[in-house]
Amino acid sequence: MSRFATNGRSVFIPAVMRRFLIAFSVAVLAFSFVVSIIYRQDVSHQRMLLEQEAQHVIDLQKEFITFEFETVQSDLLYLAGQEVLQAFLADGASARRRLESEYEKFAERKAIYDQIRILDTAGQETVRVNFLNGQGQAVTEKELQSKTTRYYFQQAATLRAGEVLVSPFDLNVEHGRIEQPVKPVIRFLTPVFDNSGRKRGYLVLNYLGARLLSHLKQISSGFRGESMLVNSDGSYLQADDPSREWAWLLGGQHSFRTDYSPAWNQGRSLQSGRVRAGADHFAFQRLSPGRRETLDGERSHNQTLPEANSLILVTRASPSLATAQSAALLNQLVLLSAGVLAVIAVLLFYWARFSVIREIQERRLVDSESRLRELSSLLLSAQESERRNLSRDLHDELGQQMTALKLDLRRLEKKWGGPEADPFLHKAIEHTDELLKSLHEIATRVRPSVLDDLGLPEAVESFVAQYEQRTGISVTTELDFHRREIPAAVGENVYRVLQEALSNVAHHAQVDRVEVMMETDETSLKMRVRDPGVGFDEQSRRESNRLGILGMRERVELLGGEFQMQSAPGAGTEVIVELPLEKQKKYS
Repeated sequence: MSRFATNGRSVFIPAVMRRFLIAFSVAVLAFSFVVSIIYRQDVSHQRMLLEQEAQHVIDLQKEFITFEFETVQSDLLYLAGQEVLQAFLADGASARRRLESEYEKFAERKAIYDQIRILDTAGQETVRVNFLNGQGQAVTEKELQSKTTRYYFQQAATLRAGEVLVSPFDLNVEHGRIEQPVKPVIRFLTPVFDNSGRKRGYLVLNYLGARLLSHLKQISSGFRGESMLVNSDGSYLQADDPSREWAWLLGGQHSFRTDYSPAWNQGRSLQSGRVRAGADHFAFQRLSPGRRETLDGERSHNQTLPEANSLILVTRASPSLATAQSAALLNQLVLLSAGVLAVIAVLLFYWARFSVIREIQERRLVDSESRLRELSSLLLSAQESERRNLSRDLHDELGQQMTALKLDLRRLEKKWGGPEADPFLHKAIEHTDELLKSLHEIATRVRPSVLDDLGLPEAVESFVAQYEQRTGISVTTELDFHRREIPAAVGENVYRVLQEALSNVAHHAQVDRVEVMMETDETSLKMRVRDPGVGFDEQSRRESNRLGILGMRERVELLGGEFQMQSAPGAGTEVIVELPLEKQKKYS
């Protein structure tokens, strides 16, 4: 009995242990396999999110820089064409104060220019207005400096009328020394000519680079990696460590070129792209704001400026950023895998935890999208503000100047004996009337004053009347405004959507009539634009991604509304917009 028991135990125990070990090994292998798959997926997902974040940051920064530089160049060419500048070139002494006063007001209104200057053809400053403590201050003639030896003046020598020179991004220099505290600037130059067509010098705007750097840092504030701005030599203009910035001018040793030389060697020649250097991922985007452009937007016959003018946006993402959260998750799973008997509980715990992590990741995506929409909203607001300013400048300044010119011509006509005395003078008066009318029409198209003065209903009626007169298309309108007070943001964007929709009808629908319905209640605004025209295929429209339709949809969705477009070949097109009013009232 004792022997049998001993033999039975010797057979039973190994069998139990063998089955246990087999089951345990299978469970461990299965759990390890599942954990390994989930870990790899999470790491891959984190890397994908990080790459998307990096690309989003670069795209937004590029869009901002492009918009900002276009605005500055527009300001430069506007100032170069002013009558007060021509008066100064003709008689500097008598018109100097008028020109300085104009530049002081312009500097205060814009608040983005450190200096506004006129250089003569020898490089000597003849007019200079500084922007200090929120005010424009003209510099006395004794304080004017010579800029003959400055590189940007020497490069501007070959500029033609309407061309713009954009200098490299560097620090402001006064009396041969870098100004302290440091002041990053970008200089925009264009030649100025007198009424006889003779070049008399250059108009220079010193753009405050701190504004650009601040916005770039704000755009990248939510990015988990590192966002940098470097020049064509690979020196830091902006970095996470401020002590590395402007090192080549301030006697420092750091540069992107030396800190990340493998990445620089691969990415320095790229216009746009991604490179891997060691374990790090870099994204590059080169901008060349130093190109000379003519007034009609075509490139000058001269060569483009040296690559020293280029700005390079760079993002750096380390794999440790992508695996940090996944590594912590893996450690927890490894510890939990020790309890094989609780493998189901461990798996349930893991999946619950994994779902929370995924929810956090998706929330981050939503937050990122929200930041993108917020920036889009700011850009649209800035665009409307620029249109409002441009319309006001066209109407108030150019309109007043043209009116004064018209009155002077009429006085001259009366002095010479009426229209019969000089038919050419009479013709000039008629042309002046037509030009004045054109100025008012352009100002109205850019930003109708009735939209600000009287509100959306009157603006719609005015626009429809002009549209009918301009296109010959009959517009049937049905306006039912139970609520007359429309939030400004809603009014502006609804007006722009209506403009785009009717513009599409005029260009594509091939019809002679269109219907516009707009109504409001206490909580929402609804608009429908319908034409019985040729229509189009919805699938081809989605594949084409037309900017006009995307712009309408973006405007509506930014305000929390709904946008629909329905069309079919031969069945016409219908645009339907519905926007909430109460929410806009809360934030207006």
